Amino acid sequence: MNLPKSFLVLLGCCLLLVAAVMAKSKNSVTPPAWEGTERKGPGKTVVYLVRHAEKASAQTMMSSAAMAEDPELSPAGQERAQALKAKLGKKRPAALFATPYRRTRQTLQPLAEATNLEIHPYDARNGQALAQKIRQEYAGKTVVVAGHSNTVLPLLEALGGTKPFPEIADHHYDYLFKVTLQENKPTKVEVATYGKPSVAPVH
Repeated sequence: MNLPKSFLVLLGCCLLLVAAVMAKSKNSVTPPAWEGTERKGPGKTVVYLVRHAEKASAQTMMSSAAMAEDPELSPAGQERAQALKAKLGKKRPAALFATPYRRTRQTLQPLAEATNLEIHPYDARNGQALAQKIRQEYAGKTVVVAGHSNTVLPLLEALGGTKPFPEIADHHYDYLFKVTLQENKPTKVEVATYGKPSVAPVH
């Protein structure tokens, strides 16, 4: 059978090309699949930590032991809770956490209503447990946590951050701590304020 000359030329070119590819592959080493690629972990996890807003004073509360033990927010505190909603409502939090006290829950209540989220209780005495829960269940998301003057900074440390100052003074209600967690990077801590500035009591 006589084949067209053009077909024979094309066939020869193909054979030469195959031989060249085989020779090149014989002299080269195929790198591992991960080599030269960036290993990307989960995205940034952002945790906003706040102390509860201003609580009602003993003079303005009902004369009951229950209210004295677990006070509600004062009008100034309610105003600050609204300011927190305005500050964080657009951050699209995935979860809200508060200790089982009226003042912490009421601090997050406007934000909860704006985002249609449930406020989950947590034990402020065990910040490590909440920190672990956030890392495992909310990686790559935004979480808001309300605590107390003596529990916010320990929780910040449980998340791997460094305290920006030794303690939160009793009259400070306007701090907003932003803790950013990212794989293979140090925990980042930023401090801002929200609402009206806190005023130190006059002695």
